[in-house]
Amino acid sequence: MTEAPKFIYAHCNSCAQETKHEIMSRVDRRREFQDGQNTIEVGSVWKTLRCKGCDEVSLHRRDWCSEDDPMDAPDCGTYFPPRVSRRKPDWAGRLEVPTEYKGLLEEIYIALHADSRRLAMMGVRALIDEIIRSTIGDQGNFGKGLQHLVDTQLISQRNREIIEAAVDVGHASAHRGYRPSIDNVNLVIDIVENLIHNEILSNEAESLRSSTPKRTKAVKAT
Repeated sequence: MTEAPKFIYAHCNSCAQETKHEIMSRVDRRREFQDGQNTIEVGSVWKTLRCKGCDEVSLHRRDWCSEDDPMDAPDCGTYFPPRVSRRKPDWAGRLEVPTEYKGLLEEIYIALHADSRRLAMMGVRALIDEIIRSTIGDQGNFGKGLQHLVDTQLISQRNREIIEAAVDVGHASAHRGYRPSIDNVNLVIDIVENLIHNEILSNEAESLRSSTPKRTKAVKAT
């Protein structure tokens, strides 16, 4: 009898890559029921995993059925907590993210982790609206808000075009059932992260300037 493997390779949230995991425990659940003259078995396999790189512990569940087609692609199962599709930027933990952005940003990442791309893009649309209101106030409509950001040199014309493309993804997700690709989602999140990061850095720079002692003029000897 072949011994079950004690290790598998899986994505680790902490290491942000696929790593070797130790199978710390395993529980098999199985039941059967009758479908006419046939007996059908269904079950699930639960595994407690520990990353050999960072010791993060996770739970993996894979469901199966005796009627599964062996020619189908294997079920990859479900991880708890979900495997992270995109990590928060390092600066989000080091710098003070404005409260009005933080909640929306958290919900966007939760949607990304669950592969709910439409929800993530709808959140991005709301977050960009909030960034405009927080930066320059309510301008009446989204286009005017973006133009005001360009006029005040807070963003470039090129950035405006990119933001409009990002917002169109949000509109399409909310109103036209569009499900963006992972690459498009990551591009949109890059744009939003850069907007917030630049605003935070601008505020940090202003604080640094105000707290830096002014240079004193040398007094000429008489």
